[in-house]
Amino acid sequence: MPLGFNSDLKLGDLIFHVQTEDRRPRAAVVDTTVYSAGRVVFRRKTGYDERLQEPGFDENGVRQLLEEQHRAVLEGLRSGEIAVESFPPAAPAARTGRTTVGSAEAAAAARAAVAMAEAPPAAPAIKVLLTNPASWLSAGTARLLIEVHTRNPEGPVANAAVEVSFDGVQRPFVFKTTTDGWGRAEVGFPLPKFGPAGASLIIRAASPAGADEIRYSLRPKSSTGGD
Repeated sequence: MPLGFNSDLKLGDLIFHVQTEDRRPRAAVVDTTVYSAGRVVFRRKTGYDERLQEPGFDENGVRQLLEEQHRAVLEGLRSGEIAVESFPPAAPAARTGRTTVGSAEAAAAARAAVAMAEAPPAAPAIKVLLTNPASWLSAGTARLLIEVHTRNPEGPVANAAVEVSFDGVQRPFVFKTTTDGWGRAEVGFPLPKFGPAGASLIIRAASPAGADEIRYSLRPKSSTGGD
């Protein structure tokens, strides 16, 4: 089953949508695209043709590459290590003939908003992780190994509320649990039936320290159109 990753990331007043996909069969490439206000503001492509020749490298290995690159881009945006190429204007720009006025000011304002968002928060934020992205699904049964950590300083979050749900399935599905003293939780269930366009697996975590969410785009098998 092809697996993609989609996440929304808010930095200041800007919201970035991060999407990672496998470009096969056209090319053996992991492609991550970052959108803001409908515009592509950053892109990272990583080829893995050589990995396909390695013994034991299979679809689980591809899913792991997708997960690693998706997570790296999210962390790079949060830390400021990744500087996006352009920003959407903060307000409609005035136009005189074919010349756009105010685009430089809008870009500067947007960059200032991101810089403010990258300042250390008053309370530590948390991050939710799926620690078995390459092996969570087997024979139609899901087994999710989830960890919740604070970001700064790094550490486990005990008693965090964890919620697993799906968008695009035939019946509503929500599973709730809490993390143990090591910030870990395990969730197992039969995979629900997908709609014709596939579904999204959503993992949320919340605690007094903050909240985080990750999404995985799941596509139905082309041969059956089911899960």
